[in-house]
Amino acid sequence: MHFRRWRGWSRRRKIVMSVIAVVAAVVIFYVSTFAAGVLSFVGHLHHVDVFCNSCHRPPEGASGDDNILIVGSDSRAGLTKRQQQHLHVGHDSGRRSDTMILLHLPASGKPTLLSLPRDSYVTIPAHRSHGQEVPAQKNKLNAAYSLGGPRLTVRTVEYNTGVRLNHYIEINFEGFVNIVNALGGISICSATAIHDPVRREGSGYVGSGLELPKGTSTLNGTRALEYVRAREFDPAQGDLGRIQRQQKFMAAVMNKAKSLGLILNTPKLLHFLDTTASSLTVDNGFGAGQVISLARRLHSLSPKNVDLLTVPLSNTAYATPVGSAVLWDPVLSKRLFTDFREDRPITNVVPPHRLTVPPSSISLKVLNATSQNGLAAQAASDLSGLGFGISGTGNAPSGSSPTTTVVEYGPTRADSARTVAAAITGAVLHENQSIGATVRVLVGSSYEGVKPVHISSGTTTVRTGATNPCS
Repeated sequence: MHFRRWRGWSRRRKIVMSVIAVVAAVVIFYVSTFAAGVLSFVGHLHHVDVFCNSCHRPPEGASGDDNILIVGSDSRAGLTKRQQQHLHVGHDSGRRSDTMILLHLPASGKPTLLSLPRDSYVTIPAHRSHGQEVPAQKNKLNAAYSLGGPRLTVRTVEYNTGVRLNHYIEINFEGFVNIVNALGGISICSATAIHDPVRREGSGYVGSGLELPKGTSTLNGTRALEYVRAREFDPAQGDLGRIQRQQKFMAAVMNKAKSLGLILNTPKLLHFLDTTASSLTVDNGFGAGQVISLARRLHSLSPKNVDLLTVPLSNTAYATPVGSAVLWDPVLSKRLFTDFREDRPITNVVPPHRLTVPPSSISLKVLNATSQNGLAAQAASDLSGLGFGISGTGNAPSGSSPTTTVVEYGPTRADSARTVAAAITGAVLHENQSIGATVRVLVGSSYEGVKPVHISSGTTTVRTGATNPCS
């Protein structure tokens, strides 16, 4: 009796051990397959040295967070002349960054994809070019890539945001097309029809070639590239309209990857990685460990939990020596980048031009920075007519700009200063900690008068990967 019981237990034990062995074999197979696939993927990546550790860099952010700069370059590498013609990307051999996105992955909380307009007017840090020292200079953001490639691009983003970058990922035209095709195409919804034909302009061509009807369309890699590059058909929106379409595209990619179960399906993921590796350029520190870490952090991510933002802007048509550019809002962008560094939730984000403090709640001094008599009194009268309170007029401190009208504000008066600057044509904002809790206007010779301002109320809904694609 005891022998039969022992023999029955032994048989069950053998069955259990066999099942465990099979499960272990399957796990080992998938882990080894995934590891081998990741190593193969990393081996096909192009690695570059992008971080200048001898340079002054921003301090490390909160423990456990990651900041990754994603750059879409207009490199034609890997494309034949016929493919370039088919994609309507010409044969320009120059180097430019078409798209720049800062991916913020907090230690806890929602990731953020922040678009940095390529026409942002920023400071390009001092650097070496062709063996010569080039001093710091103002230019458009995408000029950093043209002047110094990925390394100067990373330095420029860190210098102007104060956010320390952990990794760099660059994708060219060929890689973009391959990614979309590997996903089996993506669905895009357009509220209006888009007609953006290619046409000759001077010695080159403009236009993406996109023809898209109103409503939902499924785009392959070629048409998706046309979609994210199109901007000539909408001159009023220009690059900012294109950024909105790029954010819709990113949301569509996230939703398609989720529907395919891409991160959770090892064979699909390995195939996807294999189709993209040769078109990606990454920093030297981006290896197998980083790929596995990203996969682990993103595997259960829902599109609704990814915020899609554009850096807040104060001027979308700022005249510069290098052409029309956009200016980052000095108050809101600073607040946003501080949230990134300190891993604070991004809530109640105020979009460009949204003002929250009415003129009737603001009292300010108006000071003349020029030698023109009566200019401060004229500006004070104009601002009073809009409802601003005037606490006094006079002459600006020596050293003030005699040309540009500047709105100076103390650290606690940033939102009030934004309203004042919006009311004065061509005014710029400048924080001055020495003036305390006040706001003052230093009127320059470029002063052209004032304009009414619109004050918003209520909260702002941040666009996420799950936002209505037709909105």
